[in-house]
Amino acid sequence: MRRDCNKYFVCLDPREEEIFREYAMPLVFQKDHIVFANGDSPDYVYFIERGRLKIYRLTKDGQTITVSIRHPGELFGLAEALMEEPRKCFAQTLETTSLLAVKKDVCKEILKSTPALSIKVNKVLSHRLRRAEEVIYDLINYNVSGRLASFLLNMQEQCGYPCKEGIMLDIKLTHKDIANIIGSTRQSVTQTLQEFKEDGAIIVKNKKIILQDRKKLQSRVY
Repeated sequence: MRRDCNKYFVCLDPREEEIFREYAMPLVFQKDHIVFANGDSPDYVYFIERGRLKIYRLTKDGQTITVSIRHPGELFGLAEALMEEPRKCFAQTLETTSLLAVKKDVCKEILKSTPALSIKVNKVLSHRLRRAEEVIYDLINYNVSGRLASFLLNMQEQCGYPCKEGIMLDIKLTHKDIANIIGSTRQSVTQTLQEFKEDGAIIVKNKKIILQDRKKLQSRVY
């Protein structure tokens, strides 16, 4: 499992990993597979070993609103399982993805019997809540440029890796995907990314975005 932890990931120590694997069912899904949908019963909690998913909702007219991207090392499907409520969102793979699925009741017992793991989960859920509040704030206060810059800086924390040009975001998202996340249009995202490139804030290489100058991106937000 992923070891390069940050505040968004539930990083299991060897004993916690052993406990989790003892009860988990391994699953592998190809790109674009729907792991669960709105209205489904929250029967399982999932841990991502490899791959990525998007969590999204649909508007009344069928438009996609991406709530978040989930990366290796993250739990998802936990909130509804703990609340005993039907799923509110869809979870769809962005690439071939390996998961560990644990039945919700078993997951609850694991958390009860492993206080340290329960604290880790609570911290991650708290960070997600804070991030959701930040997204709402961004939508109200910033234009597309500010929201896009904020999104890229946040993604750096989740999937950024040093490279010779700067920090590479190790994920391929279409401009439409990004637009669905920041509440914009594909055309606006394409135009703003081009502005960022011309300003020297980012470069794009092999369809991946590299943050070349974080200060220039931060200046768009703060």
